[in-house]
Amino acid sequence: MIRPPPLAPGDVVRVIAPAGPFDTARFERGLAVLRDRLGLRPRFREDVAARARYLAGPDPRRAAEWLEAVQDEEASAIFCARGGYGAMRILPTIDPRPLLARPKLFMGFSDVTAIHAILNRSGLCTVHGPGVAQLALLPEEALDHLRSLLFGEAPRPKGDVLPEPGAGLAGTETVRAGRATGPLLGGNLTLLSHLVGTPYLPSFDGAILFIEDVGEAPYRLDRNLTQLRLAGLLERVVGVAVGQVTRCDDVEADGSGLDVVREAVLDLGVPVVAGLPSGHEDSNFALPLGSRATLIAPAPGDGGVPRLLFDEGATA
Repeated sequence: MIRPPPLAPGDVVRVIAPAGPFDTARFERGLAVLRDRLGLRPRFREDVAARARYLAGPDPRRAAEWLEAVQDEEASAIFCARGGYGAMRILPTIDPRPLLARPKLFMGFSDVTAIHAILNRSGLCTVHGPGVAQLALLPEEALDHLRSLLFGEAPRPKGDVLPEPGAGLAGTETVRAGRATGPLLGGNLTLLSHLVGTPYLPSFDGAILFIEDVGEAPYRLDRNLTQLRLAGLLERVVGVAVGQVTRCDDVEADGSGLDVVREAVLDLGVPVVAGLPSGHEDSNFALPLGSRATLIAPAPGDGGVPRLLFDEGATA
């Protein structure tokens, strides 16, 4: 796997909208965070705020925007404005080879899982992290964590203590005890299930699978996980890291969405940690997809907290 160079103050960052439209006020506040807090120089097309129903403009606009960002020789990174829906519509136009020859940091989450998938499959590490329109909502500790990942400042993780910013994340519970090491892959559960059967998913052989989701009823979470199981994907992973499962409960009928996820992965026979602070909540901590990580799920009495350690980080 190729890890891009770390960012440095003053670097140009291309901002794109490959999926859905965004709130312009939140976008402007996010641009201010890039400039004033991270010291970066955002650059974007004049039509970045385009809207075509639920898309950030028609497919040709978003495909051309991606290509321009890749070809911008001054840009060190490509950040997405937000997710929404639409990234998978332009997957056939995305050629990963230029980014393998001259790697740039790529960051986004949610629907942008589709682009992470094709880049990870091709051998490029990426950052599952907040969109620009979410940056101003991050708590200070999440922004510090992001800065450490992007600028290559994270220390080496230590196995017996809480991860320092950029070195890993602590979860809230062990679902199944154990320890596993492998490339960290995944993203939004719904998007992963919809990419099954396409040529864009990476191989999950020996991987730690990260999943998160938002606004899905418990039965739809079940359906997405069942799809991954029937496709043979779940049986290939060495561990499962569960992030935020947000607004996925049906109190009157089907109960907790997280309960459904726990039940679906419990019998895989691999370590499972839940409650990682990454996903569709304001406290959205970034993850280095494609890089090697270690999942530690302590059994009762073992001591320590459930955690995901970034063995390689996001950058070279």
